[in-house]
Amino acid sequence: MGIFEKIKKSGVLELIQDPRLIDLVTKREFRIGQEELRRELMTQTEGDEALQELSVTISEGFLVLAGKVRKRPIPFAIPFSARFTLHSMEFSPRNKTVHLRLEELKPIGFDSLTKKIVEKIPFLTFADGLVTVHLAHVPRLSGLLGCQVKGFRPFDHIVVKDLFFREGEITGKVGVLL
Repeated sequence: MGIFEKIKKSGVLELIQDPRLIDLVTKREFRIGQEELRRELMTQTEGDEALQELSVTISEGFLVLAGKVRKRPIPFAIPFSARFTLHSMEFSPRNKTVHLRLEELKPIGFDSLTKKIVEKIPFLTFADGLVTVHLAHVPRLSGLLGCQVKGFRPFDHIVVKDLFFREGEITGKVGVLL
């Protein structure tokens, strides 16, 4: 009997109120909606007049970040669109990252935009066409991923097996390392 089955049978599941945590335990999957992701990006870029009207669209196989950026000396905001695909991920005790490949950036050759967005969001880095999302530094995840119970870190034993961009959401499958 696996750990998920033991949790289901122990009665702990009745104490869990969050439907997303129930899905994590019963279906071994999680979902992050595009609106939730957009709100997180808006929180991180709040107060930055250079970035405006940010939107996130998740479709089958890719994620699109769009909006407008003000760039000096141009007196108006320039619309942009950046399309990313999932390149790779690492979910180990030491490193919890997702690497996104920048597939298309409109207007073409606007690399300063990518750097500007990445500089404003502390859990992102950009190098060689890859944007790295450091999950342990995402404010809503850092407490969860870093929690300890009597010196034991439960999320050091959880692995993300698969990650997908689906219509309107990011879906992931998880497992347990013993």
